[in-house]
Amino acid sequence: MIEEDIAFVVISGLTIGAAIISLEAKQVVYGAIALAFSFLGIAGLFIVLNATFVALFQIIVYIGAIAVLILFTVMLVTKGVEADAEREAVKPMGIVIAIVIAVLVGAVALISDLSTWYPSTGFTDSYIVAGIGTLVTNQYAIPLEILGLILGASVVGALTLAKVEKE
Repeated sequence: MIEEDIAFVVISGLTIGAAIISLEAKQVVYGAIALAFSFLGIAGLFIVLNATFVALFQIIVYIGAIAVLILFTVMLVTKGVEADAEREAVKPMGIVIAIVIAVLVGAVALISDLSTWYPSTGFTDSYIVAGIGTLVTNQYAIPLEILGLILGASVVGALTLAKVEKE
């Protein structure tokens, strides 16, 4: 049990570090690479939680598709933008707000009993993927559709931000 806790703390630290690097990177390519490592850290957290299917899905979809798409888009679209990029100073109030939010989320996670929220499934090991598919399409159909709408809205937002205005 202690090994799992140590692995969880180390992987979550690396994931948070990669996410901070992706936000604070001067060059967009390095930020995209750090984002891919953050996705890999999230997959590692799923492996620690014994959710191997979700971890493999995370690796295939996010690292294999989205991170590569971001890298190719950034490398093809932004040629002269990187030279003019200036780094802004870190604002102390933003750090304080982030720490307060992290403490509040941790306190809520400690106080609440989230383990009772998970449905008990009686799937055997040979039918686990079919069981996940049945749960996703039956019991979790509405959250899946909401997730699809959120992903669609993020794609539209990314296209809007990437749109170059012609002079």
